[in-house]
Amino acid sequence: MALSDYLGIVRRRWHIILATALACAALAWAYTSTIPTVYVSTTRMYVSMATGTSVNDSYQGGLAAQQRITSYPYVATGATVAERVADRLGSTISPSELQGKVSATFPPATTLLEISVTDSTPETARQLSRAVSDEFAQLVAEMETTVVGAAPAARVSVVDPATLPTEPIGPNAKRNLALGIIAGLGLGFLLAFFRDKLDPTVRTPDQLARSAGVPVLGTISSHSIDATRDVGRLRAHITAARQGRDRLVVMFTSFTEESDPRVATRLAKALADTGARVALIDADTSGEGVTRLLDMQSVPGVAEWLRDEYPPLTEFPVRSESGVSIVPLGAADERTSDLLTTDRFAGLLSALEDRFDYILVVAAPVLTDSAALDISTHCDASIAVVRLGTTKAPRVQAAADVFGASGARLLGAVTTDTARTRRSVRARKRRSSRSAADLGLAYSP
Repeated sequence: MALSDYLGIVRRRWHIILATALACAALAWAYTSTIPTVYVSTTRMYVSMATGTSVNDSYQGGLAAQQRITSYPYVATGATVAERVADRLGSTISPSELQGKVSATFPPATTLLEISVTDSTPETARQLSRAVSDEFAQLVAEMETTVVGAAPAARVSVVDPATLPTEPIGPNAKRNLALGIIAGLGLGFLLAFFRDKLDPTVRTPDQLARSAGVPVLGTISSHSIDATRDVGRLRAHITAARQGRDRLVVMFTSFTEESDPRVATRLAKALADTGARVALIDADTSGEGVTRLLDMQSVPGVAEWLRDEYPPLTEFPVRSESGVSIVPLGAADERTSDLLTTDRFAGLLSALEDRFDYILVVAAPVLTDSAALDISTHCDASIAVVRLGTTKAPRVQAAADVFGASGARLLGAVTTDTARTRRSVRARKRRSSRSAADLGLAYSP
């Protein structure tokens, strides 16, 4: 996957990532609130040896002190010191509990020993640190006295006594919260990634090509500048498909439950701009086709022709200002869909073939009206219209299989913009009701 694919997942599933990050941050904060506050108080002690006054004696004494200090941390944190402190303080703390609170370290190449004690209150931490250092110094004096009544070979003295800590060392709320947010973002992205992979929605032209088994001829954007460029590419495909033919009849149908006649409408205008003779026929009985898009509900058309109620062909189609001749659906009834599958509609196409270079037929969605399959048998090619971001891959595959079984030629697919929000969906519905003049296909009744 490319970087753009990952960015697309973040854009589509940002709410999952955000919700997971917030949840993990809340858990981190809750966990931090359950951890007791910890204070530490440290006593720094100096280890010295009983030696002579010469320089050599002092040097040897220093080396001996450094050798001894490596063992003293174990003595300071051992059971003997803990038991003595517990006896000294009474029943306030047990030896084993105290051992878990005491730590002892020494800086390398020094004879300094630091004894630290932690507790939930600063006063107790200082009290325990002082008690441990006192008992440790006493124990060292006993251990280093080899002859009764003689001075100990080594002595431990307090350099910096334990002080009252002013700030706790834990828990680190900011660190825990930051770690919770980072973990939440990572987990959220993983959830978003797998959710995106399991989502059957067709979101990219590549996904559409794999699902439909046909090439994607272009993507028609809702933005006017991009739409002009995109329709120009689609026009190039259609022009190439007409090579060697006197005319080309192309049917457009949606692979979703919702009609989208804008692709055929814009293509018709783009072809007419090149000087070609173009007819745009609305055979979409869903009521969401070209007729509604161009506000031509009052104009008779295909439905009347199929019922043999229409005047001679010389009086229609209606020619728009852009040069596209439009055959609206007319007043459709319950029989119109069935009549579209008869030779009567095929006769309409045959009657128009000698008058136009391109005939574009807009049919109802193939999965909601089987008339699209019958219409496609009278056309040179068919183009599927798919809205990215709302169409499911199984539906696209089902529609493609239906076309394959009928033997109709599916030239390719055209995608339209993703409807990302409810607001954009409402805006799209408003666009679908724009007048013919807005699309450059105004007509004079």
